[in-house]
Amino acid sequence: MIRSTYFYFLIITSLLFVCLANASDFTAKQPILLTAAGQGPDLTMIKILAQKNNLNFTFDKLAQPDKIKNHATLILVAGSSTKGLGAANIDKDQEFSRVQALIKAAKEAKLKIVTMHIGGPSRRGKLSDDFNKLAAENADCLIIVKSGNSENFFTRIAETQKIPIFLIDKIVDSGDVMKQIFSEPK
Repeated sequence: MIRSTYFYFLIITSLLFVCLANASDFTAKQPILLTAAGQGPDLTMIKILAQKNNLNFTFDKLAQPDKIKNHATLILVAGSSTKGLGAANIDKDQEFSRVQALIKAAKEAKLKIVTMHIGGPSRRGKLSDDFNKLAAENADCLIIVKSGNSENFFTRIAETQKIPIFLIDKIVDSGDVMKQIFSEPK
């Protein structure tokens, strides 16, 4: 029993190491379309960090598929808020359909998709996790604040889908990761 537990630990650790190693090699191009996946408030923080790092991006909380044109990367900031959905005057199903359509359009246009989850435990739970799962499973790269990765929610998706994942300690660290990913000229 102890040997099999140790064996599984080694396999999981190895897979995580491979995902993290691949993350450091991940790059994407600008311009970026920056939008929400769930209408959580974390999108505004990513907008500020993108501005601080002089990234070339379009910010649109309710971006529709036609916004994809003239962009090279789609950043989805995952996590939901009933207050955010209410302020946007949409319900969960409308937002879910919008995000699905946006992902489909991005894939058809061959844009890279970067999913960010920086809201920690407050952006987890049934409402948020539907959006988190959709955005994460369709991503080319994940940037996740560790406190929001309880039960290894995002790590398991990254391992299963073979998606590079950056696990960061603080929200502000996501700015450094974006700077690294988008280091190519605008």
